[in-house]
Amino acid sequence: LVAACERIDYIELAPPEVLFKQPNNQIWLEAKCMARNGTRAVRARVDWSVADRTVAQVDEKGRLTPAGDGETEVIARVGDVEARAPVQVIYVDRVEIEPKVLRLKEGAEAVKVSIKAFRKNGKLITDRSPTLSAADKNIAQIVGEGAILPLDPGSTTVDVQVDGAHASVEVIVEPDKQKK
Repeated sequence: LVAACERIDYIELAPPEVLFKQPNNQIWLEAKCMARNGTRAVRARVDWSVADRTVAQVDEKGRLTPAGDGETEVIARVGDVEARAPVQVIYVDRVEIEPKVLRLKEGAEAVKVSIKAFRKNGKLITDRSPTLSAADKNIAQIVGEGAILPLDPGSTTVDVQVDGAHASVEVIVEPDKQKK
């Protein structure tokens, strides 16, 4: 009943827009219910919702969490006054590696493979860093910023992970016939 006495002309949302890159992220939103004269209605009860619950979800206290890749809006409403803020959730859906098989000579220089991360809608994601890991570190090791260094002859796989998405490249290290 107290909120009914407080005049609300507009709602300011903070932050004004949200970007999620990881599934375990969350953010607390703040809705400032304001009158035109600059007075804040501190007792106003804000009803929170999202336009698309498959992309993000919000609880009754304004805690926003991602649900899936895409775009939506978070909505704060008090009576017939509402404010909206855009919400983007950008997840890595798949990783592509070129080449799929890497043949190297024993003792050769380290080589970088081409790694690309994509959203579910097929759009390229360029702001994420891959993590590489060799299954058999006697055959190949990861050096520098993701280069594959051939060591001893044999074959192994190198797992590439970008956020939660995985791919692998087969690495074949051939003996150096000149080496005696």
